[in-house]
Amino acid sequence: MQQQLNKPVQLIQTKHLHVFNVKLNLENQSRFIGKLDTAGEGTFYTTRTLKHLFRKTNSLGINYSLLSDENIKFKWIVISYNGQKLISTRNYFLKKGKAFQFSNKGFELQIFVPLDELNRKTAEQFEQSLGVQEDLFTKVA
Repeated sequence: MQQQLNKPVQLIQTKHLHVFNVKLNLENQSRFIGKLDTAGEGTFYTTRTLKHLFRKTNSLGINYSLLSDENIKFKWIVISYNGQKLISTRNYFLKKGKAFQFSNKGFELQIFVPLDELNRKTAEQFEQSLGVQEDLFTKVA
């Protein structure tokens, strides 16, 4: 576990074997950013409020270090926002999202996706298109 303390994202075991609190370790502070349920395909759960909305693009962000760390396994992202459950996938955030860093406010690099793209239908269509693209490149005639 000592190695993980130097990483920006740390998983802290809860009383449930497959559920972890996700802690972000920044230079001047640390904070909890959500929960990770590793059961099944894995799901990252987080809560956002109106103050988290990036108004310029009408989008919400997820920490880049979490999204890009291949040692942390999960597929789905569920964001509780304004009484709604917004759903996406890790791949969608990484491939379709836009990176921003608000360093003057003490925030880390995040990937933002517009609110109107955070729904199960969009995520599933995107994931299905990835499967089709992968098939095109892996099949031998």
